[in-house]
Amino acid sequence: MKPARNRNVTVHDLGEFGLIRTLQSTIGRSETSVVVGIGDDCAVLRGNRPDSYLLYTCDPVVEGVHYRPRDPARKVGWKAMARNLSDIAAMGGLPRWAVVSIGLRRNTPVQWVKQLYTGLHAAAQRFHCQIVGGDTTHVKHEQFVVVTLIGEVEKSRLTLRSSAKIGDSVFVTGTLGGSLRGKHLTFIPRIDEARWLANHFPVHAMIDLSDGLSNDLQRLVDVSPRGTGFEIDAAEIPIARAAQGKLSAALNDGEDFELLFTIDPRHVTGLRQKWARKFRTKLTEIGRVVRSHHKVALIERDGSKTPLTPAGYDHFAKD
Repeated sequence: MKPARNRNVTVHDLGEFGLIRTLQSTIGRSETSVVVGIGDDCAVLRGNRPDSYLLYTCDPVVEGVHYRPRDPARKVGWKAMARNLSDIAAMGGLPRWAVVSIGLRRNTPVQWVKQLYTGLHAAAQRFHCQIVGGDTTHVKHEQFVVVTLIGEVEKSRLTLRSSAKIGDSVFVTGTLGGSLRGKHLTFIPRIDEARWLANHFPVHAMIDLSDGLSNDLQRLVDVSPRGTGFEIDAAEIPIARAAQGKLSAALNDGEDFELLFTIDPRHVTGLRQKWARKFRTKLTEIGRVVRSHHKVALIERDGSKTPLTPAGYDHFAKD
C-alpha cells in the first residue's frame, strides 16, 4: 500500500516531511518563471531585474503551538516576523516587504494587538523591511499570525539547500538547544551573517535550523545529489547553556533559527579568521559531507558511528 494514495491516511501518518512531498506531487512542475518551488526555505522567482531573483516565504505562528497565551504580545510579534526573516537569510537574500494576517478572538484587548504589531514592526525595521498590508479575521479558539514576506537576492548570492558537495565542511552558527527557555521568542535572524557569507565565500548549501538539527540535516540530504550523506561529530556540536549539556536537546529541540551550511574545506581557514574579525556570533565546524546512500551519521565521542534519525519537531507526527 502506498500511504499517499490511501484515503484513510492522515497527516499524522505522513508527518510533515511526507505531507510536503505529497503536496509537491499534487502541484506538479512549476512554470518557467519559477526558479525554485516547494522544498527550500523560500520560493525563488524571476522578476524584472536581470541580475536578481525575488524570494517568497510564508510562516504562521499559532497560539498553543508556537507561543503560549501568557507570552508577551510584543515577543509573539517579533517571532512571527523573525521566522520569515530567517528563511530569507537562508537563501542569502534581503527582506523587502511583508503582509500580515491575524486571527483574533473578539474579546482580545486592542492593547495586545498594538503590542503584537510593535514586535512585528521592530523585527522588520531592524532589517529594513516594510509591512505593507495584510488582513484580519476572528477565531473562536486559538489565535494566529501569518506573515508573508517578499525578499530579493542577487543571482550570484543565491544559496539553496540542494547544492552540498562531497568533501564539504559543515558549519553551524550560534549554539543549539533549549530554545523553549526563551530564545524562540527573542532570536536574531542571521541575515547579516548570511549576506556576508554569500558575498565573501562560495557557500554550497544552506538552511536555517527551525525544526532541529537532526531534522534539518535530513532535509539537506533529501535534496542533495544522489550518493550524498553527512557525518556529524557529536563532540563538536555547540550546545546552548539553556540545553543544560544535553546533546539530544541540541539535536532535536528546534527553533534555534541558526544557519547550517556547507563549504569547500579549502576555504575553512580563511572563513574562521575573517568571521572572527567580523562577528561575535559563534561559528562551529560540526562535520563533513560524505559519499553515502542519503544518510546522516553521528560520530560519537568514542569514534563509533550511528545513524542520526530525524527526531526534531514535526507538526503532524507528534500528538
